[in-house]
Amino acid sequence: MNAPLRAAVATAAFLLSGAAAAQPAQSLSKSYARVVAIVNGTTAYVGGSLLGCAAANVLTEQQAEERFTSYQARNATLAARVEAWRKDAESRLRAQGAERAAKAKAEEAGLSAIAGSSDQAEREIGAAPDKRAFCDRRVAAIEAGAADLARNPELRDLLAK
Repeated sequence: MNAPLRAAVATAAFLLSGAAAAQPAQSLSKSYARVVAIVNGTTAYVGGSLLGCAAANVLTEQQAEERFTSYQARNATLAARVEAWRKDAESRLRAQGAERAAKAKAEEAGLSAIAGSSDQAEREIGAAPDKRAFCDRRVAAIEAGAADLARNPELRDLLAK
């Protein structure tokens, strides 16, 4: 396909599919990786906090699991929105020939976020002079929705793109 025809096709695709679909692959790839990192990191932090409080004998493992299940239920709607956004982003990246690289970058970002968030939760509980009081506050905050995905303004902004 010659350059003028390629430009015309690209312009038509932009006009027909909207600005979000024409987001450059590099920008979309960064957004995709960041969404994965936020969701994985937040979920790992909540899970790590609850399991850490169970390890400190403030919660039983069953209580930690029940609270985590409740967290997941509260976040189910946004998790579905994230999944739909992710599939759309993958489709756009595939059309731009960048899906494989974006998935690899997102996987790396997601794994890094999980490790960092889990470590952070462990460090915070380990450093608390009164683990029971710390865990009581942390669990109450989680149950009140403090770590819910909908409260993350960066995630909301990314999903709006």
